Amino acid sequence: MNYPKIGIYAGAGTSHSWLWFVDLFEKAGFYDLHFLDEFSVQNNDINTLDALIVSGGDTFAVAQSLGKKGGDNIRAFVEKGGIYIGSCAGAYLPMNSSKHPLDLFNFVDVKITNLSKSFPEATVKTCKFCTAYGCDYVFHPVREAVSLKTTSFFDKGKTFEFRAPLYGGPGMKARDPSWVLAVYEGFTPKTSFLTTLKIARQTLISQGAVLKIPFKSGVFYLLGPHLEHPKFNQANQFIIDAIYRETCKNQNHVDLEKKPCKQQLPAKKAKELLLTI
Repeated sequence: MNYPKIGIYAGAGTSHSWLWFVDLFEKAGFYDLHFLDEFSVQNNDINTLDALIVSGGDTFAVAQSLGKKGGDNIRAFVEKGGIYIGSCAGAYLPMNSSKHPLDLFNFVDVKITNLSKSFPEATVKTCKFCTAYGCDYVFHPVREAVSLKTTSFFDKGKTFEFRAPLYGGPGMKARDPSWVLAVYEGFTPKTSFLTTLKIARQTLISQGAVLKIPFKSGVFYLLGPHLEHPKFNQANQFIIDAIYRETCKNQNHVDLEKKPCKQQLPAKKAKELLLTI
């Protein structure tokens, strides 16, 4: 049985959230995990991976540590068929930017909605609310659990809602609407507001929360909220299903609607375990 070979970036700039991915993959039975630092990426140790995971943290610090060589290697990895999954800071990283060192990672035509030229009104004073971004500000209107809703581009037959926590991740506006798999649908009793409800709604509601962006032979998955958080099994399943399907396509080149790839991955464990624990 061939398991997906997954690299998890745990180098400079990352937060503890990369550990959530470790827990998630172990629960799903994906044990072929490789832990990377900036030097591993720069040395192109990612070349043999099926999937590269970049978790939350400080996007500027991650970009600075990886540098141009790291960025070039990530681009080549995805172009050749690799799966990139970026959560929070990892989602910001490949977006177009003119600000150095983020300009070393201009891979996808996605804009963030939580960007303002003026300092937004804050209702809670916290150092996690806002950060300078050139002449603008990246701000975080809410934290904790929010409600997400899938789009018809995820499943033409039906949509469903699920929850995931937001800890500084972006609202996203994609050039191609078909890239949007889930949007921010609403807030929950657990949502903590750092700004006014009006600003939070304008910034997030109906904006992209989960994106899938084709990139030559590979794909970028950008996750605004932390779908990997251990207390959100349905969000966890979203990630496992993405790796399952993308790895099947890369390994067998089958039509997944007619011939599911069950012989390569631990299908039952990956597809059923998370939602039953």
